[in-house]
Amino acid sequence: MKNQYYGFELKDMVRQFITAFNSIVINRYNKSKTVVDQLKVGFYYGPKERALNDVVNKATSLKLPVIAVHYTSVTRDSERVFNKIPGFYYSKASEQDQGALTSDYLPTPIPVNIGINMSILTKFQTDMDQILSNFVPYNNPYIIISWKVPSSQNMSSNLEIRTEVEWSGNISLDYPVNVSGTQPARIEASTDFTMKGWLFKKNNIDNAKNIFVIDQQYIPVNTFNYE
Repeated sequence: MKNQYYGFELKDMVRQFITAFNSIVINRYNKSKTVVDQLKVGFYYGPKERALNDVVNKATSLKLPVIAVHYTSVTRDSERVFNKIPGFYYSKASEQDQGALTSDYLPTPIPVNIGINMSILTKFQTDMDQILSNFVPYNNPYIIISWKVPSSQNMSSNLEIRTEVEWSGNISLDYPVNVSGTQPARIEASTDFTMKGWLFKKNNIDNAKNIFVIDQQYIPVNTFNYE
């Protein structure tokens, strides 16, 4: 492709999505409902089949619970196309030269909706209940993740982008029917999200780093004759 460009936007957005959920801890209880242990839930990027395969190959036995995340679609969002100009200039105070301004050119990004699937696998119903209770109340109906304009855009400062991640509101559960020694019992849940992100074009304009300062001298006069 002409003017090939890759700014790692999809990777950065998915990483921030995972970071928002990668702190789920579940408790282990005894018969009197007293906490006796805690376990951090494992998080993997990729379809659940790949994640399970990787876990089994590394550990020879599957350690549950596990959450697998991957994106399933990328769709242009016509409702967020705010203009058709190729780009715009962004100005801010210079951090190096006090009193001066810096001006950066940024190509207009393309709004995209990124479909994300989350698969949850547990051995016990209590584990599943705790995981769902960890994120359902806080995604009603969306969360905001923060990431930066790609460094390849050559901006003089790291502009923050806030992206809305909307939860579908639906969770499907699948319980084991046939359990054997080679197919251990596990409960599976699946849910979907839509991340309202952006993809950038290549920046072919050198960003200016200075705004001009004009020094002038004035001589006060009491009268002014115009002939």
